[in-house]
Amino acid sequence: MIVVADSGATKTDWRIIKENGDCLSFETIGLSPYFNTSDDFRKALSENFPAQVSVDNVSHVYFYGSGCGNQERGNDVNGYLSAFFSNASVRAKSDALGAARALFGNSEGIVMILGTGSNVTYYNGKDLISKSPSLGFVLGDEGSGSFMGRLLLRAYLYGYLNKPLSKMLESEYNMDLSYILLNVYSKPRPSTYLASFVPFILKNIEQVQIREIVDETFSQLYQHHLRRYDNLDKRQIGVIGSVGCLFSSRLDAIAKKHGFKVEKYLRYPIEELLKYHQSFNEE
Repeated sequence: MIVVADSGATKTDWRIIKENGDCLSFETIGLSPYFNTSDDFRKALSENFPAQVSVDNVSHVYFYGSGCGNQERGNDVNGYLSAFFSNASVRAKSDALGAARALFGNSEGIVMILGTGSNVTYYNGKDLISKSPSLGFVLGDEGSGSFMGRLLLRAYLYGYLNKPLSKMLESEYNMDLSYILLNVYSKPRPSTYLASFVPFILKNIEQVQIREIVDETFSQLYQHHLRRYDNLDKRQIGVIGSVGCLFSSRLDAIAKKHGFKVEKYLRYPIEELLKYHQSFNEE
């Protein structure tokens, strides 16, 4: 049996390919070597792995997640997973490589992960070549949900957001300054908190100020990442992630303004990753 997993900030999608070709799915919390311990991995799997499946029969595990591109962190995750899948060959790879394989298989292209966080890299059909680092929600994450949430909160807290939008925001969220600062600076997973404002942004996308926030988010994505690539108009570009897909019309507008086009949008990569490993059984 083969197990394939795609882990984001909020949840991890798991697929099990049985010997007869049947597929089972389950979910756990998002699992990252930066935020989770070996106990977190063990607990998540112990509580959610399908009871009707024997873990001992799993031969290969392919785990794609944030932070796993770092060799040391990837090795940590290999160890965490090997403790549960004791008979399996485990491969922990970066979420960017998972996105690339889901979008392009063994073909080349520019990969953009636009979810809670963001990452942009070039895929040559086998390896990833990055021209700009992924700096996380404090220093980067242009094009992401956390970036949009940060711009929205800043507009509200500085008093730039118009009164109707401010009142709507107050009716749906706790907008007390101390509560916001606590979630951003003291509580775990601040990027997830910032991205929790995406539903509000999506619902009010026709409002000029909200649309400007979204457009600024994608303009920064272009300025700091995409413009580094030559002949952008001739390259295959794909997007993975809910934020990129939900706001695809605004991203397309920014792309048109700067002379390039996004060829593929894929909200969830897990099914395409499943097809990839069924076809290539990549190590």
